[in-house]
Amino acid sequence: MSDNPFERYDIDPREGVRAITERLRELAEDAKDDDERRSIRAAWEELTMHPARRLKAALFAHPETRAPLGAAPPRAARPRAIDPGDLSWRELVVLPPVEGALTPRASAPRPRNPLDDDPIFGSQAQPATKETRTDVR
Repeated sequence: MSDNPFERYDIDPREGVRAITERLRELAEDAKDDDERRSIRAAWEELTMHPARRLKAALFAHPETRAPLGAAPPRAARPRAIDPGDLSWRELVVLPPVEGALTPRASAPRPRNPLDDDPIFGSQAQPATKETRTDVR
């Protein structure tokens, strides 16, 4: 049996003080002896009177997410067949690729590059040679 009151008494840690009180009241009414009632009362005080302790217990409460040992693994979901009545004509139309709208067209005029006219940076500029360089040693 776990020491965590959330796990021991099957209480959802996400619920507040009112839900904790209701659950532990039900358990106290069904308790068979005074020792069990005292332990339920101590758990109630721990979870409702001390918020820091309740938070710590809630953080350490680990919900079981795995299937029980020995159980068969869950089956993979089958893909659902498409019902032709669910489709509209817009879902059946093949649209042109977006790439065509984003790339420039051959017929569109090419924008002028201001660096083309520059003698240094332009496309007509000659690569530097020993004769044209000014810092030759």
